[in-house]
Amino acid sequence: MHSCQVIRTHSCGVLKPTNDWGKPTLGHVRMFKIRHEGLRREVSVLTLDELLLMGAAKQADIPDLIDPALVTFSSDRGMMAVGFEEIDGQRFYQGWWIQWIDRGPD
Repeated sequence: MHSCQVIRTHSCGVLKPTNDWGKPTLGHVRMFKIRHEGLRREVSVLTLDELLLMGAAKQADIPDLIDPALVTFSSDRGMMAVGFEEIDGQRFYQGWWIQWIDRGPD
């Protein structure tokens, strides 16, 4: 499985300056569909499983990206996905800058 690093580009829906995007979270991204009762429809979800020591993983501390859309893609640089996240019952626009990382042979 390929690993990546995810950087959130917004804070509560407001774009952060590129020099203040913060530390990336390392892990594996997955996309799936769920029934979202608040929206009363099925939605796509992009989630990040954070990598831990010795191959373990857990749900990352960052909120899932709901209704993700791929904005940019470059196989040698990364990709930008946008959607919204839910924090304390409110929805905020969010972007994930995703870059693949080389972790060596598994």
